[in-house]
Amino acid sequence: MEPTRSDRGPWDRGVLWLVISGKRLRIAGVVVGVVLAVMGTLTVAGVLPRRPADPMYFLLSSLLGGNLTLITVVISINQLVLSRELGSPGELRNRMEDAMEFRTDAEATAEWYVSPVRPGAFLLDLHESLCDQAEALDEAVADHGNERVTDRVENIATSVRQDVREVGAELDGSDGEEFTAIVATLGTNHAEQLEKLDRFLVEFRDDLSATERDLVDSIATHLLYVDVARNYFRTVYVERELSFLSRVILYVGVPAELVVAVALAMYVGPEVVPPLAFALFVPVAVAAGFAPLAVLFSFVLRLAWVAERNAAVIPFTALESEQP
Repeated sequence: MEPTRSDRGPWDRGVLWLVISGKRLRIAGVVVGVVLAVMGTLTVAGVLPRRPADPMYFLLSSLLGGNLTLITVVISINQLVLSRELGSPGELRNRMEDAMEFRTDAEATAEWYVSPVRPGAFLLDLHESLCDQAEALDEAVADHGNERVTDRVENIATSVRQDVREVGAELDGSDGEEFTAIVATLGTNHAEQLEKLDRFLVEFRDDLSATERDLVDSIATHLLYVDVARNYFRTVYVERELSFLSRVILYVGVPAELVVAVALAMYVGPEVVPPLAFALFVPVAVAAGFAPLAVLFSFVLRLAWVAERNAAVIPFTALESEQP
């Protein structure tokens, strides 16, 4: 069962919030808050020194140098990924023409006049058209003389209807953004459905009418278009998320470096800071030093989840990647 469904327990919903649905900055804030609470508790308990000491100096020095490396590496990786967006006019035109050709083909297959431009609406309408084709095939073979044909089609149609219900439940009333579309289609396994259609055609092609064979071909084409669309939306999502991550790392990293630098200056400068103020400031400085890492943790956690759960592309499947 896919992890985004509503029948999960409190623990699974908590994991779902942490990995998928939770706001990334909110999760980073929770991590920083935990670090601040732990450091404050250790300071009050006397485990951490309340006056300048070598262990805390080394910790703050490591945070200062580590954050500089972290910020540089993240921005470099982001620029490497986003460099694929650069290109000559010919390359950019070819990419746009490919996208328009895919949209035109999807409109022709789904018999749309104009397809939706929002990712969620596009995938939802494509699934609904897929469901219509499956139900049409189910009705076409309802009175078929071969009971095996009827049973196989009913099995395929039931699987498709279940997918459409789950996708519709996820996308209904949503913002229709790329990540919403990715999550909504995670529980679907169109590779298995495509395999069932292929086996069905190989076994019963001579028992089907031309109309019924056309419906089977239309269902297979719909499944391919759904997989192409969700993988394209995944690519767009990853690029946007990496861009946003780079900005947040800079927004958080520069002030964090300043706070940690001030804390280090307190260690090497004259002892003019009262012990109480020093004891209160050091946990804040350590928490600030962990802030860039917390931001990276929250974003990469979801990016890695998206990559892992969407690694397989039709006609192949990796069942473990469909599981939480």
